[in-house]
Amino acid sequence: LAELAPSPSSSSSSVAPRIALYEMGRGPGGRASTRKTRSAPHIHINHGAPYADVRSSTGRSILSSLSSACLVAPYVGVRGSLDLSTGAFSRDIDVDESSCNETEGASASASVDYVTGANGEMSQIASSLIANTPSIEPKYKTMVRHLTRSTSNGEWELRDKSQQIIGVADWLIVAGSSVAHPRWSNIFGGDPPLVQAERDHPDPKLREALDAIAMQEVSPRMAVFFSCSGSVARQWLSLGFNVATVDDDQNCSILSKIMIHGGRKGDNGDDEDEEWCSIVLHSTEEFAIRNSGVYGASSTAARVGGAATDASMENSLVEEMMAALGEVPGIPSNSSNNNSGDCSLSNIYNYGPALHRWGNAFPKGEPLREDLAFVPSSRIAFCGDYVASPERARFGSFESALLSGTFAGENISKYYNES
Repeated sequence: LAELAPSPSSSSSSVAPRIALYEMGRGPGGRASTRKTRSAPHIHINHGAPYADVRSSTGRSILSSLSSACLVAPYVGVRGSLDLSTGAFSRDIDVDESSCNETEGASASASVDYVTGANGEMSQIASSLIANTPSIEPKYKTMVRHLTRSTSNGEWELRDKSQQIIGVADWLIVAGSSVAHPRWSNIFGGDPPLVQAERDHPDPKLREALDAIAMQEVSPRMAVFFSCSGSVARQWLSLGFNVATVDDDQNCSILSKIMIHGGRKGDNGDDEDEEWCSIVLHSTEEFAIRNSGVYGASSTAARVGGAATDASMENSLVEEMMAALGEVPGIPSNSSNNNSGDCSLSNIYNYGPALHRWGNAFPKGEPLREDLAFVPSSRIAFCGDYVASPERARFGSFESALLSGTFAGENISKYYNES
């Protein structure tokens, strides 16, 4: 969620609007963020999206400007599918392109750029979009619980759980659907903030947009991630793949994806013992739905939002997903990774295993139409992977968030220029 407060002279192209970015997480990116730990600063774990796939000319143009500054890099990891019963990996460069739209009569798979952030950190892409921009003020680890309108000037008032004002704005840019979607009530209780705000200040077009967002469903995932070093890391890195979609003919697996990313701790690259790697497991949608009451103690929903999580279930879910991993032929086992005889996972891995719930991993249904994504009557713009974009980016993708965000900014700028 972002608030935009143009300065009194913002009609001048030389004056940038003041923007405050409210984010519940530790940094920008959402599902394209990167988990780190102070205990092992060399480790970074892309526990959501391992890369972004970009198909449009506009998307390429935006990322090209970042690439020139070494903030975005091509993703060169090996992608494919993993047979659950045999452990056989099939490399498939088109693994994520089956749902792509056709573009100008040509297959979209013929022109797809796969990118990641600098140093392999996905969060670097989002960070680079707002870096070195004094007019943007990030407010991380901050949750907006209520949205109200000022009775005197119509400004938006952003409030915390105690109803204290934490920000005011001329415009709201809603970069995630949570504050407008009914699932808010299931996680945090109460009405979604934007739904309540519209009820207090009715706006037919905003109501239509909210109704459309409410029709969207979500496909959740549970994620378990951990890191290792030395000989254990070499076992994982020797598997020969980085992103593997689990191929389960019997449809009984609880795992949907396995992701591996590695590097070296320091600059002495000739020391094999300095190798490290992170492993991320994504569950199936069905497994995440069955365990809907667990978010992970370190998750943003629990830490910042106060979402009730069943701590007693966390360890058992981690064990269940790790056990499913251990059943895949060829995957390094927990016992073989530990020479001390103590099979405690904490003695095998440098970090984790940790559990995280991506409650809105993939939106399902129809994207919010472009004509509903801009509501000047309420001074609201919607953007994110749940919003349609001018170049019809794949619904639920990084690119759809990138393009719809660009579209929102252009619409607000045009609105002021024409006023």
